Amino acid sequence: MNNLGKHRKAIDYLDKKIVTLLQARAEQVKKISDEKNKSGSEVYDPAREAEVLKRVKNIKKGKFSPDAIGSIYNEIFSASRMLQRRISVAYMGPAASYTHLAAIKRFGKSTDYMPVAGVKEVFLEVEKGTVDYGCVPIENSTEGAVNYTYDLFADSDLKIYSELELEIKHCLMSKQKDIADIRIIYSHPQSLAQCRGWIEANVPHAVLKEVSSNSKAAVLAAGDKTAGAVAGELAAELNGLNVLASSIQDVPDNVTRFFIIGKGQSGKTGDDKTSIMVSIKDKVGALYHLLKPFEKYKVNLTNIESRPSKKKAWDYYFFVDFMGHKDEPKIKKALAEIERECGGVKVLGSYPRF
Repeated sequence: MNNLGKHRKAIDYLDKKIVTLLQARAEQVKKISDEKNKSGSEVYDPAREAEVLKRVKNIKKGKFSPDAIGSIYNEIFSASRMLQRRISVAYMGPAASYTHLAAIKRFGKSTDYMPVAGVKEVFLEVEKGTVDYGCVPIENSTEGAVNYTYDLFADSDLKIYSELELEIKHCLMSKQKDIADIRIIYSHPQSLAQCRGWIEANVPHAVLKEVSSNSKAAVLAAGDKTAGAVAGELAAELNGLNVLASSIQDVPDNVTRFFIIGKGQSGKTGDDKTSIMVSIKDKVGALYHLLKPFEKYKVNLTNIESRPSKKKAWDYYFFVDFMGHKDEPKIKKALAEIERECGGVKVLGSYPRF
């Protein structure tokens, strides 16, 4: 037997062991499902999945990177959830939008996905119970906060269940094969902003048209031979478009942060984040009183955003992200002081740090 055959025989043996162990794991998943049914627990448990990922990534260093191990286990999680109950997730569509890709990255392929028109519709479908969870963008590394998503949290009882990040790689695509023949470029406003320098340098003659999503932009470009779209590569594949240029974003490290929203809440992992919304009283030093308890209890702030309340002129909400879980004693003390000094505090969710 030559070396190639020997190595393949070894792989066959290992594959048999892997599948046998996966089936044994599935038996335990079914038993866990029975226990969850008795207690009414959620099928999706981001805290538990985060703990498993952290552990398996550190079991043994080898040829597979920790990220590769994580990707494999995300699909194992997806298949395991389906053994309990097939879950559904709404995202801002159509198919192949970056929000769709983020949802797949979190929930895997053994999940039902529902495309909806926009972020508001994601909230509505989860609130109505049409789907179990929703995936919404909250922040981009180059363009900043997605303000509309923050505004929707002000009037919703949904909670942030987990977070994830997705590297954004924009492509210019068209039915045309020559950039010079493109007269119109469709895309989402943020995507156009992220590629504006490249477009001005390479397609200065094109008229820019803003649409609700990059997926819709690809659909429009597929129906117009004079048009192009800025979207992800999967959108070109699904719509029969030619990719004329890849990674056209002006800033190479372009990452979007997403929230998974639902009606439940995540447990503690020891490496969590919490998001809150604070309605600050109109008085001198209000912002100081908001920030002081975080310093007092040594809580690390990771993000702060302000949004007009739209109820009264010059009245604002502050959205704050910080390290820690809402059930930790020091976090409870900090939140109690903030509420006492500032006004209403709404905990949007505690969730495993990505």
